[in-house]
Amino acid sequence: MKTTQTDIHLARVFYDILLDHARTHPGKPIRYKEVLDRACHAHPGDACVAGAIPVSIGRRLEVIVQFTREHELPPLTCIAVNESGRPGESYKTVLGSWDEDMETVARYGWSDWQGKWDLYVETAYKVATPLKRRRDDVARQLVHEEYVARRIPKLDLDAKEQLVELLRDGLSFRDAWSEIQGLTS
Repeated sequence: MKTTQTDIHLARVFYDILLDHARTHPGKPIRYKEVLDRACHAHPGDACVAGAIPVSIGRRLEVIVQFTREHELPPLTCIAVNESGRPGESYKTVLGSWDEDMETVARYGWSDWQGKWDLYVETAYKVATPLKRRRDDVARQLVHEEYVARRIPKLDLDAKEQLVELLRDGLSFRDAWSEIQGLTS
């Protein structure tokens, strides 16, 4: 299943709520509905949060699951449970049992991970952002403007054409330029 911008946006909101709950109620679960209520309270003008429903929260938590797995962190999402007070059917224990997972989450020092979480979300959002293609003349004009402003050096024809192609494909100038620099260094 492809991660959407909505999945990432809500995961960012839910991550903070789960961390706060883990700190203030160590070893205790929080129901999906309460996660959503807290999200709505913390982000009252956020249409994405306002439109979230408890049934789809598991999908949104998957972004956090991937982050914790990639960094070999305790399974933070184990504290989010359905109305029965237990994790959803898709939950897989990490440390042997749900109770062990909950204890580990409660004891873990999460504050050291905020910067890495922010970077992870930023990268995930970029990957999930659909690119908007540019016309050839618009891409070439962008390259010309960057050259005239002296933000890029004079390029050989191959590098210039690669840069134009990346811009036509919809990359930001910064990302396209970074890719070109990686190819020419």
